[in-house]
Amino acid sequence: MKHKVLLLTAFFVFLFCSTLTAETFVVSRNGAEVTATLDGKTWTAKTNIDTKDPTLVLVAFFVSYFSQTEEWKDFVAEFVGDKENSILCMEEAYENLYGRADSVSVTIDSAKFKDNGGGFAFFTVKIAYTYKGESGEGEDQVTLAKDEKGDWCIVELPR
Repeated sequence: MKHKVLLLTAFFVFLFCSTLTAETFVVSRNGAEVTATLDGKTWTAKTNIDTKDPTLVLVAFFVSYFSQTEEWKDFVAEFVGDKENSILCMEEAYENLYGRADSVSVTIDSAKFKDNGGGFAFFTVKIAYTYKGESGEGEDQVTLAKDEKGDWCIVELPR
């Protein structure tokens, strides 16, 4: 009985601590203005993003992607298939989806990161948009991969 109580206590401590460390980022584009928030407060990317942190990689990627600066291409996986083809697919996704919307936001919750242990992982993100007065939202997955140095990169976006 003592073991069950200890095990149950340890489980709840783990559960409580893991919810305390979860971070929620929202990256939004409204027209040409791009903003990012962390738990509701304005977030500004540092010059050097910790590429070992998949959440920061994804946030920095979307800030650059929505701003249409070239930095987002640095976060695309080089070692999985053809990087140039991946970039073309992502540019097409921007033209056909993300860039067409009047406004778009991606909510990235660090608790929704699922590492499969085989060098690939998935982030379930919430995507909300408005287009010509209509709005919609849903969840989808972004595929990430870890390179031989342990850095996370984007493999595929929802399209």
